[in-house]
Amino acid sequence: MENGSDIDLLVARRLQALRTRSGMTLNALAERTGLSAPYLSRLEKGERQPSVGTLLQLARVYGVSVGELVEGRPGGDYHLLRAADATAHQGRDGRYTVLSGPRAAVSVMRVELPPGSRSEEARHAGEEWLHVLSGRAGFVLDGEPVVLEEGDAVHFDSGRPHSLANEGDGTVTVLIVSTAAPTPASHPMPPASREATPVTAARRPAARDR
Repeated sequence: MENGSDIDLLVARRLQALRTRSGMTLNALAERTGLSAPYLSRLEKGERQPSVGTLLQLARVYGVSVGELVEGRPGGDYHLLRAADATAHQGRDGRYTVLSGPRAAVSVMRVELPPGSRSEEARHAGEEWLHVLSGRAGFVLDGEPVVLEEGDAVHFDSGRPHSLANEGDGTVTVLIVSTAAPTPASHPMPPASREATPVTAARRPAARDR
Protein backbone atom coordinates (compact mmCIF):
# COMPACT_ATOMS: atom_id res chain seq x y z
CA MET A 1 0.00 0.00 0.00
CA GLU A 2 1.25 3.48 -0.83
CA ASN A 3 1.82 5.89 2.05
CA GLY A 4 0.66 9.52 2.12
CA SER A 5 3.89 10.97 0.72
CA ASP A 6 3.87 8.51 -2.20
CA ILE A 7 0.28 9.50 -3.04
CA ASP A 8 1.14 13.21 -2.84
CA LEU A 9 4.07 12.67 -5.21
CA LEU A 10 1.85 10.87 -7.71
CA VAL A 11 -0.62 13.79 -7.63
CA ALA A 12 2.26 16.24 -8.21
CA ARG A 13 3.52 14.25 -11.18
CA ARG A 14 0.02 14.08 -12.64
CA LEU A 15 -0.36 17.86 -12.35
CA GLN A 16 2.91 18.38 -14.18
CA ALA A 17 2.00 15.86 -16.88
CA LEU A 18 -1.37 17.53 -17.50
CA ARG A 19 0.22 20.94 -17.89
CA THR A 20 2.87 19.57 -20.23
CA ARG A 21 0.20 17.83 -22.30
CA SER A 22 -1.78 21.08 -22.52
CA GLY A 23 1.27 22.98 -23.76
CA MET A 24 0.87 25.69 -21.11
CA THR A 25 3.66 27.44 -19.26
CA LEU A 26 3.41 28.02 -15.53
CA ASN A 27 2.77 31.71 -16.19
CA ALA A 28 -0.06 30.91 -18.60
CA LEU A 29 -1.61 28.51 -16.10
CA ALA A 30 -1.28 31.14 -13.37
CA GLU A 31 -3.18 33.63 -15.53
CA ARG A 32 -6.02 31.17 -16.14
CA THR A 33 -6.39 30.04 -12.53
CA GLY A 34 -5.57 33.16 -10.54
CA LEU A 35 -2.89 31.20 -8.67
CA SER A 36 0.74 32.29 -8.60
CA ALA A 37 3.31 30.58 -10.84
CA PRO A 38 5.66 29.84 -7.88
CA TYR A 39 2.79 28.17 -5.99
CA LEU A 40 1.84 26.08 -9.04
CA SER A 41 5.48 25.07 -9.44
CA ARG A 42 5.64 23.90 -5.82
CA LEU A 43 2.44 21.88 -6.35
CA GLU A 44 4.03 20.10 -9.32
CA LYS A 45 7.16 19.35 -7.27
CA GLY A 46 5.14 17.92 -4.39
CA GLU A 47 6.33 20.66 -2.05
CA ARG A 48 2.80 21.95 -1.38
CA GLN A 49 -0.55 20.23 -0.96
CA PRO A 50 -3.42 21.57 -3.10
CA SER A 51 -6.63 22.84 -1.56
CA VAL A 52 -10.01 21.57 -2.75
CA GLY A 53 -10.65 24.88 -4.52
CA THR A 54 -7.31 24.64 -6.32
CA LEU A 55 -8.10 21.12 -7.51
CA LEU A 56 -11.48 22.19 -8.86
CA GLN A 57 -10.00 25.15 -10.71
CA LEU A 58 -7.13 23.11 -12.22
CA ALA A 59 -9.55 20.38 -13.32
CA ARG A 60 -11.68 23.01 -15.05
CA VAL A 61 -8.73 24.53 -16.90
CA TYR A 62 -7.35 21.15 -18.01
CA GLY A 63 -10.82 19.88 -19.00
CA VAL A 64 -10.65 16.76 -16.83
CA SER A 65 -12.52 15.44 -13.81
CA VAL A 66 -11.11 15.84 -10.31
CA GLY A 67 -10.87 12.04 -10.17
CA GLU A 68 -8.61 12.00 -13.23
CA LEU A 69 -6.64 14.96 -11.91
CA VAL A 70 -5.96 13.37 -8.53
CA GLU A 71 -6.06 9.64 -9.20
CA GLY A 72 -5.88 9.14 -12.97
CA ARG A 73 -9.13 7.19 -13.03
CA PRO A 74 -9.94 5.65 -16.42
CA GLY A 75 -13.23 6.25 -18.19
CA GLY A 76 -16.09 3.79 -18.46
CA ASP A 77 -19.85 3.46 -18.81
CA TYR A 78 -20.25 4.09 -15.08
CA HIS A 79 -18.11 4.57 -11.99
CA LEU A 80 -18.41 2.35 -8.92
CA LEU A 81 -16.29 3.18 -5.88
CA ARG A 82 -16.35 0.68 -3.05
CA ALA A 83 -15.84 2.11 0.43
CA ALA A 84 -12.76 -0.04 0.92
CA ASP A 85 -11.21 1.33 -2.30
CA ALA A 86 -11.69 5.04 -1.54
CA THR A 87 -8.36 6.84 -1.15
CA ALA A 88 -8.03 9.75 1.27
CA HIS A 89 -5.59 12.50 0.33
CA GLN A 90 -4.13 15.15 2.59
CA GLY A 91 -4.76 18.65 1.23
CA ARG A 92 -4.29 22.14 2.58
CA ASP A 93 -7.90 22.18 3.80
CA GLY A 94 -7.75 18.76 5.45
CA ARG A 95 -8.30 15.19 4.29
CA TYR A 96 -10.33 14.79 1.11
CA THR A 97 -11.65 11.79 -0.78
CA VAL A 98 -12.75 12.01 -4.42
CA LEU A 99 -16.00 10.07 -4.80
CA SER A 100 -16.95 10.97 -8.38
CA GLY A 101 -15.73 9.21 -11.50
CA PRO A 102 -14.01 10.34 -14.72
CA ARG A 103 -16.91 12.42 -16.05
CA ALA A 104 -15.88 16.05 -15.64
CA ALA A 105 -19.29 17.75 -15.42
CA VAL A 106 -19.78 16.98 -11.71
CA SER A 107 -17.14 16.58 -9.02
CA VAL A 108 -17.97 15.02 -5.65
CA MET A 109 -15.60 15.07 -2.70
CA ARG A 110 -15.79 14.25 0.98
CA VAL A 111 -13.68 16.67 3.04
CA GLU A 112 -12.67 16.27 6.69
CA LEU A 113 -11.65 19.49 8.45
CA PRO A 114 -9.70 19.11 11.72
CA PRO A 115 -10.53 21.35 14.71
CA GLY A 116 -9.45 24.96 14.23
CA SER A 117 -8.90 24.63 10.49
CA ARG A 118 -10.06 27.07 7.83
CA SER A 119 -9.91 26.50 4.08
CA GLU A 120 -8.34 28.94 1.69
CA GLU A 121 -10.73 31.32 -0.03
CA ALA A 122 -11.71 29.66 -3.31
CA ARG A 123 -13.36 30.87 -6.51
CA HIS A 124 -14.00 28.75 -9.60
CA ALA A 125 -16.53 28.55 -12.42
CA GLY A 126 -19.77 26.65 -11.88
CA GLU A 127 -22.07 25.93 -8.94
CA GLU A 128 -21.36 24.21 -5.66
CA TRP A 129 -23.44 22.38 -3.07
CA LEU A 130 -22.12 21.69 0.43
CA HIS A 131 -23.72 19.27 2.90
CA VAL A 132 -22.46 18.91 6.48
CA LEU A 133 -22.36 15.22 7.32
CA SER A 134 -21.06 15.73 10.86
CA GLY A 135 -19.88 18.59 13.05
CA ARG A 136 -20.42 22.36 12.90
CA ALA A 137 -18.98 24.36 10.02
CA GLY A 138 -18.52 28.06 9.40
CA PHE A 139 -19.14 29.07 5.79
CA VAL A 140 -18.33 32.47 4.27
CA LEU A 141 -19.61 33.56 0.84
CA ASP A 142 -18.49 36.95 -0.46
CA GLY A 143 -17.85 38.06 3.11
CA GLU A 144 -21.24 36.85 4.42
CA PRO A 145 -20.84 34.30 7.26
CA VAL A 146 -23.25 31.39 7.69
CA VAL A 147 -23.08 28.71 10.40
CA LEU A 148 -23.89 25.22 9.11
CA GLU A 149 -24.95 22.56 11.60
CA GLU A 150 -24.93 18.82 10.98
CA GLY A 151 -27.44 18.02 8.23
CA ASP A 152 -27.47 21.55 6.79
CA ALA A 153 -26.74 22.28 3.14
CA VAL A 154 -25.92 25.34 1.06
CA HIS A 155 -26.04 25.82 -2.74
CA PHE A 156 -24.26 28.78 -4.37
CA ASP A 157 -22.45 30.26 -7.35
CA SER A 158 -18.86 29.04 -6.89
CA GLY A 159 -17.56 31.98 -8.93
CA ARG A 160 -18.03 34.03 -5.75
CA PRO A 161 -15.22 33.90 -3.12
CA HIS A 162 -16.02 31.27 -0.51
CA SER A 163 -14.34 29.44 2.36
CA LEU A 164 -15.15 26.84 4.99
CA ALA A 165 -13.99 26.47 8.60
CA ASN A 166 -14.36 24.07 11.49
CA GLU A 167 -16.35 25.84 14.23
CA GLY A 168 -16.37 22.94 16.69
CA ASP A 169 -14.05 20.81 18.81
CA GLY A 170 -14.21 17.68 16.66
CA THR A 171 -13.65 16.87 13.00
CA VAL A 172 -16.15 18.36 10.55
CA THR A 173 -17.04 16.16 7.57
CA VAL A 174 -18.53 17.88 4.52
CA LEU A 175 -19.78 16.51 1.21
CA ILE A 176 -18.94 18.89 -1.66
CA VAL A 177 -20.63 18.62 -5.06
CA SER A 178 -19.31 20.99 -7.71
CA THR A 179 -20.47 21.54 -11.28
CA ALA A 180 -17.05 22.86 -12.23
CA ALA A 181 -17.57 21.79 -15.83
CA PRO A 182 -14.50 22.11 -18.06
CA THR A 183 -14.15 25.07 -20.41
CA PRO A 184 -11.48 25.80 -23.03
CA ALA A 185 -8.12 26.52 -21.42
CA SER A 186 -8.04 29.96 -23.04
CA HIS A 187 -11.19 30.99 -21.19
CA PRO A 188 -10.28 32.80 -17.94
CA MET A 189 -12.09 32.38 -14.67
CA PRO A 190 -15.00 34.84 -14.47
CA PRO A 191 -14.70 37.69 -11.96
CA ALA A 192 -16.58 37.37 -8.69
CA SER A 193 -19.90 39.21 -8.67
CA ARG A 194 -20.97 41.17 -5.61
CA GLU A 195 -24.50 41.37 -6.97
CA ALA A 196 -25.14 37.63 -7.26
CA THR A 197 -28.13 36.00 -5.60
CA PRO A 198 -27.65 35.79 -1.81
CA VAL A 199 -26.59 32.48 -0.32
CA THR A 200 -29.45 30.06 0.28
CA ALA A 201 -28.88 27.54 3.05
CA ALA A 202 -31.11 24.67 4.08
CA ARG A 203 -31.70 25.14 7.79
CA ARG A 204 -33.44 23.71 10.80
CA PRO A 205 -34.92 26.60 12.80
CA ALA A 206 -34.19 25.01 16.15
CA ALA A 207 -30.49 24.66 15.27
CA ARG A 208 -30.22 28.31 14.23
CA ASP A 209 -32.33 30.19 16.72
CA ARG A 210 -30.90 28.93 19.94
